[in-house]
Amino acid sequence: MRRSVSMTLATALLTAPLVLTTPSPVVAGGKTDGPTPVTLTRWTSDADFQRGERAGLAVQDGSLSLDGSASLPSTTYTDPFGAGTPRSYDVGTWTSSVVEVDYPIDQAISSWNAITPTGTWVETSFRARYLDGTWSKWYVLGRWTSGMQYPADIHRTSLNGQGDTDGTVLTDTFASRKKRKPVAFQTRVALLRPTGTTATPRLDAVTTMSSAAYPEKLKSISEFTLGQHVELAVPPYAQNTHSGEFPDFGGGGEVWCSPTSSAMVMAYFGASPGDAELAGIPYDDPQVDHAALHVWDFAYDGAGNWPFNAAYAHTYGLDSFVTRLRSLAEVERFVEAGIPVVVSLSWKLGDMPEAGYETNGHLLVIVGFTGEGDPILNDPAADSNDNVRSIYTRENFEKVWQESTGGVAYVFHPNGTPLPANLPGVTPNW
Repeated sequence: MRRSVSMTLATALLTAPLVLTTPSPVVAGGKTDGPTPVTLTRWTSDADFQRGERAGLAVQDGSLSLDGSASLPSTTYTDPFGAGTPRSYDVGTWTSSVVEVDYPIDQAISSWNAITPTGTWVETSFRARYLDGTWSKWYVLGRWTSGMQYPADIHRTSLNGQGDTDGTVLTDTFASRKKRKPVAFQTRVALLRPTGTTATPRLDAVTTMSSAAYPEKLKSISEFTLGQHVELAVPPYAQNTHSGEFPDFGGGGEVWCSPTSSAMVMAYFGASPGDAELAGIPYDDPQVDHAALHVWDFAYDGAGNWPFNAAYAHTYGLDSFVTRLRSLAEVERFVEAGIPVVVSLSWKLGDMPEAGYETNGHLLVIVGFTGEGDPILNDPAADSNDNVRSIYTRENFEKVWQESTGGVAYVFHPNGTPLPANLPGVTPNW
């Protein structure tokens, strides 16, 4: 079940934007020629944040925080999942420069890395510009806090009911209307703290993935590039062993595939919650339960919000973002660099019979490839940790992944682990 809330934030709009371009050919009918254009734009440094417009925020050491020397505007927010009492917050905003692309944007997903002391939170928004120069409204893509100290903390949530003639928001994804495709965008982040307090959230990075329409039918399968068996030692966690746990948060099992996958990659990098944080969870693999509780989207009523999972990983020190990868050949680059990738997809049993089940939405971890190029997976849809490791056929897997979500992926990695180089000749998507 989804619920609607509303909120108005004080903000300053950009007046002299820096324009970034990413070339990709556009052909007749608004369609793109060649691989699906996917562009990842990241703001992660002092220079990145200084190119945007700031109001009430200070830049230091590659992060944004509320400016302690400034007189900050305030806004009120009523947590729709709390006691229903309005609360006043100090607010500062950062608005990105205009990002221009040379293709019609079909969808966009923003993700963020933020640290939110008790009571503080961040809101991320997106707006689009069209060929006629007009702008859409600002769409809210998430209200995030890592905490669960209620009533001091808000309940993290997406925002329903935002659709209009320009587009809509599908939980965590901006989707443009069929006859209203933008060619540029801006991203905005608001940092908030309870009025009268001095704590501040810290924004370490914000990312927006924009993409053209992904293929309804995949025309070809990528060539295997590694040429040998490669497999990362990602610990296996089975979501179904958690069935019945925390019924207020979905009760484990089928609905916990996303946090279970996130927890596997976090554990691989040694970035899991400590014993003290897990002490109150009386179940095996308590890090899975902890992840599910701390990525829960109270409007979506689920643990599968993509940016919320990325934001959670950052609270334990990982650099994280959501993007789209065009093929398993792109995933191979990450695996070769020692980075497992969480992917989102759905399929019918006849489209991937080796899985032994079908799903209308699932997340799992690509941990390696066989010598023949088939993906090796930690698939959490198992009844024990011993049965998590799976191998699916390359052709079937790539086809259902690209056709169902356009290649949605979570990329988590330590700051000291460099990302692989992007593929040449296509828009950069990491």
